Amino acid sequence: MTVLEEARAISNEIIAWRRELHKIPEIGLVLPQTAAFVQARLEEMGIAYTTFERHSGIVALLGPNPGKTIALRADMDGLRINEESEFEYRSQNSNMHACGHDAHTAILLGVAKLLKRHEAALNGQVKLLFQPAEEGPGGALPMIEDGVLENPKVDAILALHMDRKIHPFPCKNGDVIVKYGNSSAADDQVDITIIGKSGHGSEPHRCIDPIVVSSLVVTAIQHIISREISPFSPCVISFGTITGGQGAENIIPNTVVLHGTIRNQDLEVREFVFRRIEEIVKYITKAMRADYQLTYLNGYPPTKNDPAMVDGFLASARQILPAADIHVSEEDSMGGEDAGFFYQKVPGCFFRLYSAAPFTDGEIYPAHSSRFVLDDSVLYRGTALFLQNIFDQLRVTVVK
Repeated sequence: MTVLEEARAISNEIIAWRRELHKIPEIGLVLPQTAAFVQARLEEMGIAYTTFERHSGIVALLGPNPGKTIALRADMDGLRINEESEFEYRSQNSNMHACGHDAHTAILLGVAKLLKRHEAALNGQVKLLFQPAEEGPGGALPMIEDGVLENPKVDAILALHMDRKIHPFPCKNGDVIVKYGNSSAADDQVDITIIGKSGHGSEPHRCIDPIVVSSLVVTAIQHIISREISPFSPCVISFGTITGGQGAENIIPNTVVLHGTIRNQDLEVREFVFRRIEEIVKYITKAMRADYQLTYLNGYPPTKNDPAMVDGFLASARQILPAADIHVSEEDSMGGEDAGFFYQKVPGCFFRLYSAAPFTDGEIYPAHSSRFVLDDSVLYRGTALFLQNIFDQLRVTVVK
């Protein structure tokens, strides 16, 4: 069988694994049920693996022959979202796989199963990285710190993500999308506390109103985007939460807390934005007789594709998929992805598998929605794309 045919032959298993994982979404660095599920499947396949004390990451190494080592990464965590669907395999807890990480994990388990079948033919080794906490606080960096890119040293890395965006080119489920350059943006969070002086709403002159000050801060920070960053350098600053007061209409509170996200494609622009946000907060609060606290959190670098790795991936994809199913995108994405930490260390290719599906109301909802649904009938294609690229990089001949 061809690589695509081998992957299609286990499609039902990949779908079943994904749906079992969908029932048990967990968040953060410690994912006990998810990790136990992955470990059990690897044990059934006869694949040894390594675990870690401070997080639920799992590493499996295949290939008896030394040589080039390729890593494949799948994130395993979900989101703190209550799922609205009524599918039989809907989430059994208050979290949800609303981004497709359950699919990524199932795809990589499919790779594990087929790689084990061809292990003796590998002219090199393959590391399977099952990673927690992509949605935060970030699991890639702790795994790197724990040495997952060493012993043996990883020479190249691949990862994928489910896709449902509207593109300037027509896309159907099962299509693959890849981009030269940055596949994702730098993703940072900012927490700002505006510290004022509380009092009665009828006597604002006796207070320092942090609500008014925070309004000035949010407005002035947007000036960075509109007047200080080149329109040809993608950059986003958005505040998703503003918290102040206890619900009263006549009490000026002591503090207002702002939570925001900062997205950049360029690391120099990223540092400029950090500096300017703090300058704006510092001097506006000083001018308004207030004070502030500012913290940057969870910084993810851009995930930058290596040109030679993209070339190789496209060559592999063209061996198993029709040309019409393969797209090279020029769109910039402001989404964040902590795989960027791996890609800072190792040349890699990050690609996307189109798998949009409608909710019961007929509408296709975006990732991180409580109504997120994906088409898991095409997941085997992700397994096949990984596998073909591995075979091409390690020069494995598959009897057809």
